[in-house]
Amino acid sequence: MSENPDPIYLLRDFNLHRIDAELLDESDSIVSTLNEAKFIRLGSQKFDKSTTTTFQSKINENFYSLDALYHATVTRKLHHTEYSQDATRQQIPTRLAYMDRKDWLPFVNGFAFLPDVNNRQNKEAGSSSSQSSSRHNNEKRRQPPTEETEEDIKNKRAKREEYRKNYQSFLNAIKPTEVVIFEEDIIFELGDYASWIKSADDYFLKRSHNSLGQERNSSEASRSSRSHHKKSRGSKVPLIVVPPSFNAFISMYNVKQLLEDQRFEPGSSVRTSGGKIEHNIFLTHNGIQYEITDNVKSLRDPDWDRVVCVITDGNEWVFKSYKWKTHEDTFNNVVGVYFKYNNEITPQKVQKWKVNIIEIHPEMRHKDAEAYMDFWNAVLKKSNA
Repeated sequence: MSENPDPIYLLRDFNLHRIDAELLDESDSIVSTLNEAKFIRLGSQKFDKSTTTTFQSKINENFYSLDALYHATVTRKLHHTEYSQDATRQQIPTRLAYMDRKDWLPFVNGFAFLPDVNNRQNKEAGSSSSQSSSRHNNEKRRQPPTEETEEDIKNKRAKREEYRKNYQSFLNAIKPTEVVIFEEDIIFELGDYASWIKSADDYFLKRSHNSLGQERNSSEASRSSRSHHKKSRGSKVPLIVVPPSFNAFISMYNVKQLLEDQRFEPGSSVRTSGGKIEHNIFLTHNGIQYEITDNVKSLRDPDWDRVVCVITDGNEWVFKSYKWKTHEDTFNNVVGVYFKYNNEITPQKVQKWKVNIIEIHPEMRHKDAEAYMDFWNAVLKKSNA
């Protein structure tokens, strides 16, 4: 192994093995954000975050710095516009151009070599760096990260196994010919079941829209909640109810980002960045379309039969406007979910309620996929009961 392996191959191997790189400040203390960091440690190798890598831009032929590639890797699930916005929020000085990111993501996810001048070094550097990351991977397996206990790791594996079963059920529900077409149309991350299902949702929703001639532009999609609600009248579209308060932890401002894009963003941040509120929205999961609303006053009796989940913020007055009037009756009939930060104490009254308490890390956005899986596992478990 070379004494100074190329960091882009270490970064790729760490990503493939789902090992988190460590961000360090000038005193070698671990920090949580790239903006605070001075160094990026990949196993036994420590690099200044401004280290120039061998990944070259197609646009201006400049070589990208390590911090730019690290950020592009940890935000790999975001659309390019959202990726650029996140880079602005985190004050990342350099971000990948659209065409360069199209090359970087398949490479760092293990689906492709780098093009052109980078390609000459792929096999040699990839082979040498994998030895380092494999050894580090074995060390990590012997000793869990300090921030996770053995019980945390056991629970995480159980969640992924439960989600894998949901994924298998989804495969069994579609025709073999559809699987072939589907796999030709998308690239999904091997072993990342949440990403796989999200891609499946996008594919089948798009196919459904095309076949029915219902594909709409953004202006049509943002019509009034009344026109949205008409779409579901008389249908069997499952309905999810969220708190009507814009200050709720999960509201109409940020519910779709979490339940469809596996990304949590505080509602206050969405509002200050100019995000618009809609009182009825639609998303898909496992090929099924769901309606989400905070406007329960517009619901008729048949609509309450479609409710599969109620997300609560702990305020009891809200239940008076529901069909069941109390939290006891509500959560005896539908799935109840309460979201919170993992460093906050759950209110005592909520602890006594029949709800699924789902925790979100205030800083580590890569953990949002766990909250996403926890939610859908709770809904699917009730639906299959």
